[in-house]
Amino acid sequence: MNLKDEAKNIFESTLEKVNPRKFLPDIVEFNKEESFFKVFDSVFDLNDQHPLYIIGTGKAAHTMAAALEQIFGNAISDGLIIIPPDTGQELRVIKAVEGSHPIPDEKSFNATKELLRFIENIPSEAIVFYLLSGGTSALFSSPVDEITHSQFSELYRLLVESGASIQEINSVRKTVSQVKGGQLLKRLSHTTLLDLIISDIPDDDLKFVGSGPSTAQEISVSEAISILEKYDIWDPLPTSLQHYLKQKNSTCPSYNTVDFENHHQWVVSSAATVAKHTASILENRGFKTSVEDRAWEGPVEDFKDHIMKKIHQQKENGTNGKTALVFYGECTVKVTGDGLGGRNQELALRMAKEISGMEQNTAFLSCGTDGIDGPTDAAGAVVDQNTIEHANNEGINAERFIERNDSYHFFKKAGGHVITGPTGNNVMDIQILLMG
Repeated sequence: MNLKDEAKNIFESTLEKVNPRKFLPDIVEFNKEESFFKVFDSVFDLNDQHPLYIIGTGKAAHTMAAALEQIFGNAISDGLIIIPPDTGQELRVIKAVEGSHPIPDEKSFNATKELLRFIENIPSEAIVFYLLSGGTSALFSSPVDEITHSQFSELYRLLVESGASIQEINSVRKTVSQVKGGQLLKRLSHTTLLDLIISDIPDDDLKFVGSGPSTAQEISVSEAISILEKYDIWDPLPTSLQHYLKQKNSTCPSYNTVDFENHHQWVVSSAATVAKHTASILENRGFKTSVEDRAWEGPVEDFKDHIMKKIHQQKENGTNGKTALVFYGECTVKVTGDGLGGRNQELALRMAKEISGMEQNTAFLSCGTDGIDGPTDAAGAVVDQNTIEHANNEGINAERFIERNDSYHFFKKAGGHVITGPTGNNVMDIQILLMG
């Protein structure tokens, strides 16, 4: 197996190992005979006075819901989750409705209305699992009344293409939403709310996972305006949206959402956890492996330079034999071209140029753990030291594709796409570099 194929196989093995259906039964344990269950070490009674409901939003909502159906079976009274399009798996008790991603449209708005109506009918004293994962920001969308659906969607598009960090993007999103930034809490305060969270955020800051619908926090309109100005998004905004934000900033520049006593939150999976699983698989296959200390945040070009610096350090240290470096996080791409791609394909194409012609066999993979990279059908791409040479021989000029932000069509022509389909998971992106 060549290094490109091995990198792809390791990525797929990692996805299998971190599937919520695999690990959630070790976290949530149900004692049917004695009518109680545990989440980690916390114990909850389950009976007629405390019926069980399931809600969920995000790219991992479906696999998490399937795991809870496996654990609780008919003990679940009812459930409703919002999932991405084309998830394609049936649930027995819990209903799944589709939203849209990465830009919310009428599917997301209608799915959100349905979920909010469902929540209104959950009885007092019920126990509610909220299955939260990345993708929620687009799938679970309810604009404030003063903003039209089209204006809301346009704001999302501008943010996604701006090069802003996920924290900055979510700081803006929650100022124009009726459910983000902890605003969902007031609708569930009559229940015992148990959040099971798969984090796709650096440092697992719950305020930013899915824009934090169930995490109490400050919502700052003044900060949102500063971010929009920083990334030159303010002027392109619809005038009425500008007016709303300016008016809100003058009357209530910031405010705080409020938590309630019977609310518990647990991060059940994260990018750092997945990176460790990847390292374990690599080490079992004979690779001397190093894992990055923390999730990457920042522009794609800086990430490429960071990875190359790590490669040069390995060479300076005289590391021989099979060697692997594991990175994770999400770089940002400021889109200036008219092409098609995603941050993983963009990074892989830039890395292909950097490792081109290396004497040592070298492969680099960058993929989204959700199986989706931008508005494409690919999870990402894998390249090696020969990718650019082979492309040149076929008359494919990599630089032109980079200039147009058209990484998808480069890999469509030159080969190298990693296509998994939606994985039912979302723990940021992972990068695997193999040398040997």
